[in-house]
Amino acid sequence: MSIDDALEAKVHRLLTDYLGGQEVPTDLVAAPVAIRSGTAVLYLRLLANEPPLVRVFSPLLRRLDRSPELLAELNELNGRLNFVRLFWRDDCVFAAVELLASTLDPIELSNACDWVSDTADYYDERLRDQFGGQLAFDPAELP
Repeated sequence: MSIDDALEAKVHRLLTDYLGGQEVPTDLVAAPVAIRSGTAVLYLRLLANEPPLVRVFSPLLRRLDRSPELLAELNELNGRLNFVRLFWRDDCVFAAVELLASTLDPIELSNACDWVSDTADYYDERLRDQFGGQLAFDPAELP
């Protein structure tokens, strides 16, 4: 399945506007766009599903083994969080949200990016302190 050029242009424009005019790669299907948020990084990707989706996600922690305790904590957090889900996959803990690309508007995109970045930046260090793993960015290197 492929993405309609007009839909990809719309999502590109919304993301460019959200980032205050920063240059954004035009092919949002081929590779996600990275956005730094404190000690976390979030990505935005256009998915050629039916219907097409925009996925906003962040790998909170990398190089982290799955454990019953970690999964229980993620389940507990998911029970308290709204709109964003946390999960373990491929030695990473992710925060993610999916949106319908065809109806995406500036407020919905902004909210989704803010929810994922706030969740990632808040929980990444707390989960690392409890379970280990590697942050996207070291807190000592923050500007």
